[in-house]
Amino acid sequence: MERMASGCYIVDKDYNVVSINETAKSIYPQLEVGKKCYRCLLNLDKPCGPCPVQANRKGPSLYTDPIRNISETVDSVEVEIEGHGKCHALIFSTVGSDEQFAATLPVTSEGLRNLSLIKALGADYEDVFSVNLTSGTISLYRHENKPVDTNSIYRSIVSYQKGIEDYANKYVYHEDKETFLLQNNLKYIKEELTYKESFRTHYRVVINDEIHHYYRKIVRIGKDASFEHVVIGVRCEDDQVRSLQNQLTLERKLSDIKYSSLTGLYTKEAFIMQSAELLKTHPNTEYDFCISKVDNLDSISRQYGNLAIENTLALIGKLLKNHEDDDNCIGYFGEGTFASFTKNDPPDIRKAAVMAFKEDVLEKSEIKNISLKWAIYTNVQRNLSVAQIYRKTSYALSTIRLNRNQCYVEFDQSMIERMEKEEMIVEGFESALKSGEFVAWYQPKYSVKTGKIVGGEALTRWIQSDGSVVSPQEFIPILEEHGKIHLLDEYIFRQVCSFQAIIKKMGFTSIPISVNLSRASMFRNNLADIYSNIADEYSVDKKDIPIEITESAAVRATTISTFADHLIQKGFILHMDDFGVGYSSLGSLAMIPFETIKIDKSLIDHIGTSVNENLLKHTIAFAKECGKTTVAEGVDTLEKYQFLKEVGCDMIQGFYFSKPVNEKDFVAKLLAEK
Repeated sequence: MERMASGCYIVDKDYNVVSINETAKSIYPQLEVGKKCYRCLLNLDKPCGPCPVQANRKGPSLYTDPIRNISETVDSVEVEIEGHGKCHALIFSTVGSDEQFAATLPVTSEGLRNLSLIKALGADYEDVFSVNLTSGTISLYRHENKPVDTNSIYRSIVSYQKGIEDYANKYVYHEDKETFLLQNNLKYIKEELTYKESFRTHYRVVINDEIHHYYRKIVRIGKDASFEHVVIGVRCEDDQVRSLQNQLTLERKLSDIKYSSLTGLYTKEAFIMQSAELLKTHPNTEYDFCISKVDNLDSISRQYGNLAIENTLALIGKLLKNHEDDDNCIGYFGEGTFASFTKNDPPDIRKAAVMAFKEDVLEKSEIKNISLKWAIYTNVQRNLSVAQIYRKTSYALSTIRLNRNQCYVEFDQSMIERMEKEEMIVEGFESALKSGEFVAWYQPKYSVKTGKIVGGEALTRWIQSDGSVVSPQEFIPILEEHGKIHLLDEYIFRQVCSFQAIIKKMGFTSIPISVNLSRASMFRNNLADIYSNIADEYSVDKKDIPIEITESAAVRATTISTFADHLIQKGFILHMDDFGVGYSSLGSLAMIPFETIKIDKSLIDHIGTSVNENLLKHTIAFAKECGKTTVAEGVDTLEKYQFLKEVGCDMIQGFYFSKPVNEKDFVAKLLAEK
């Protein structure tokens, strides 16, 4: 078997290299202590895509080294280093050949009783024994590095299952026990070895209150699925980490993840390497890149359960494997996402093939409401990396994600401008936040009876350093999709609290200014506490900062009710925003204790038609009967104002009285009325 010392280097939480052993130095001389590993190794500006530290991957994994183009086993282990805090040790070594090992083993039950087996395993293994998969009995050949004589072999036959359970209970570290029992179960072993010669399991044992690291190498005897015996070698791994024992604890060794165990296709890491090689070896072939995604996994899980999901994904993998050949590459990226490089086809053939595949899946799957979506980047540009091609195609897929009536899209050059705009927004957001480019503007709310300002609504404006303005319709959906909108929500809330403190000092006792809350913010842990603390920091009455929640959020999410209760307990007042959009259900007023409902502009726009006016009249009357205050949004004409006044609406906001204005102009309007 191939043998070499394991390489190891240690990085801190910011990926700065802390320590490098001699083997790692000889393999990667460009690594330098104090510098970021991804810059040293690949000259990147951020951690490598398959980095086990970034992915928080537990246990060993197999990667293809992009520098040396060979397979490496890599394990990431958390360690505490004095002066550096929590770090990660990256331990790697070149993969050896299991087939060479398996070829030396006997292939008959009689051959298993030949002590030449010990020579096949060498002196590396402390225990060596065979297992009869049919009877579940074991025959011991080596124990504690001492060969067992032939007579002892027959005397030592015991139940494998009982032996494993006794061993696990007596020696295996408690955190590893469940996995150990699963991976050493005869059924599991049989399934694993049906398609490969051997595999390893890694675990820890406790001996005399000390933790030691072990692995078992399990090899099948025979060349087909009818094999009846396996040979198991047990070895201590402590020597492989001896030089680093004061800095780290090696938890598990290595396992092969070149292929997805669920779909049988390449894993993401393997796909990236294999597809790059495909493009390299077929320089004159035009290729299309395709992403296929099962986009309703959550609802499927709730309706059918996880097993049905696994069966469906395995089915898709099987159907895709039927199309594998030397001219394409197909992989499974996890979370219902499949990817492939295939030869370029004409548009009609491409789309017909996709539709036929979809029908095949629907016909054979137990899940009949499965939703499959495809995005294709046709005739990919050869100067782009696989990662760049994937990113562009993913963007195309995102454009139809919410469209139930569209399942197919092709990436084209018209998307590039939108994609670049999106990247500008995402990448520039946090620096813009720090530099104060995001500001709150205020649209006054007027009393219908008096025509004077009785409140306002905070609206976000992004005014860039060069004076250009990014529309909220552009940046808000993008920040929501990329999980950053809650940062903006909190930032604007703080601005409003600061502004409330200013106008309070000017003698304005109560001018409530409402703030909008995104759905993402509603699911933040302790948000009510966070916002309450900010309001207290500025000594602002929470009743002067009403929280606006959209009607759709109130109806769709049952957890919103609990969240709303927390806000009310902290002293906040709730407004229902966009009432009448999509739901128009008066019953939704009773779901959450809103004090105010804001009637959406889409209803106000149709004042002048008898049906719509009757709807507004009854909505406002019902709200008043429930003790709610009503606000009409988007009032831009005298006629609309007069109608709302006649039917008893309490407040209006809209261009008829005022557009949204900055702090200075809002204060000027207040002073003009004082």
